[in-house]
Parts: sequence; C-alpha cells; structure tokens
Amino acid sequence: MADLIACEWLKWRRSRMLWLMLLGALLPAMLVLFVAVNGISHDEPFRWAYYFDMQVQIMGMLMCPALFSLLIGYLFAREFQERTINNLLTGPHSRLAVVASKFIIAIPVLLSVQLLTFLLMLGGGFLFPGAVDAFTWSMLADEAWKFCLLLLLQYALTPISAAVALLWRSYIPAMGLGIFAVISEMIIMQSKYIMYYPWSATLNLATNMFPDRNSASIGYTTMAIVCVVPLLFIAAYFRRADVHSG
Repeated sequence: MADLIACEWLKWRRSRMLWLMLLGALLPAMLVLFVAVNGISHDEPFRWAYYFDMQVQIMGMLMCPALFSLLIGYLFAREFQERTINNLLTGPHSRLAVVASKFIIAIPVLLSVQLLTFLLMLGGGFLFPGAVDAFTWSMLADEAWKFCLLLLLQYALTPISAAVALLWRSYIPAMGLGIFAVISEMIIMQSKYIMYYPWSATLNLATNMFPDRNSASIGYTTMAIVCVVPLLFIAAYFRRADVHSG
C-alpha cells in the first residue's frame, strides 16, 4: 500500500495540475483582496471576520466544487486517458488498494489548495490599515476551523467526482459535474431544500449563510449519504468491471 501511495504522489508531483492548484488558490484570494480594497476606499473599517468569511463563501460556492471535481476526476481517470491502466492493474496490489491510494493522495492535494488560500488571505490581510491591531489568535483559530470544516465537507464529495470519472473513464465528465454543481448550487440556495442538496449543504454548514435553514442533522446526514453511496459503487464497479485501457 505504501508503494502505491508513493507512486501516486510521484505521478501527481509531475502533473501539470500543480499549476491549476496554484491558480485555484490564487484567484479567490485576489478576488477577495480586491473587494476588501474597494471597501477600504469607501472608508469601511477592515474586519478580519468579514474578510475571511467572504473567502470561505467564494471557495465553497464557486472554486471548490469546480476545481476539486476536476482535480479528483483527473486523479482517478488519468491512467485511462493515458492508456496505462492495464500496467497499473497487473501489479501485485488489489484494485481496491489502487482506489484507496488515490483517495489518500486526494487529502494532501485538496489540503494544499485550502492551506495556500488561507495563507495568502492571512498575508494579504496585514496589508490593510488597522489589520495588525484587530488581529487576535482566537479570531485566527475560528477562521482556520471554518477552512478545515469546508475542506472536510468538500472531501466528503470526492467519491461523487471519482465515480463519474471512473464510469466514463475521463476527467471531462467530472469537470462538467463541477460546473453543474456551481450552477445548481446557486439555484438551490434560494430554496428550502438547501440542506438536502450536498453542495449547498456544504456551503451552509461551513459558512452559516442561511441560519434559519441550517439544520446540522439534515446536512450531515446528506453528506454521509453522498459520501458512502458513491464509495460502495466505486468498490463494486472497479473490482468487478472489465477495466482496460481501450
């Protein structure tokens, strides 16, 4: 298993997706920075909580569903598209171990995007007047927890993207799923079914944008279902299907 994880990590390190991860962390940080600059130009005081909350909302609503779905799709479908899946499956490891190694590597991949975004936001915040005086460690811990919660909830969605990528043996459908998630999430956010839809439930659990509709029990039940069911499908499909490189 350790050999599989090391192999997946080496393949990821040599992937062009590293640049996409950097861009995915940089763009939302720059967007929030520009919004904060506009607020300061209108004599609005700098507030760390508002600054970070805006970032979490942008990540949860726009960046994470699209970017993470693409990254996970690429991670699981790369061997199919490069026609090397037969070489991977002829090794001494089981198919389930191959899938498990990919889910393990997905953790540092997604974590690196979230962590880089958080550090960029933190460094950019100190550029504003009054930010140093308003900074507290308790505030930093609260905002860091929101980023961690968003990461955990987004990771719970990775089996959906992985299942789509494996079923179509391409990361393009997974990318389409991410785009669909962004669009549909914006629509569902306006309805009373917000906690029954996984992407909108993730956003509301992490940011509490709509407190009157924020039911933690319903939200976490939704996330558990959309995590476990695709995992069971992946285990059954990848273990028994006629997987080949074409």
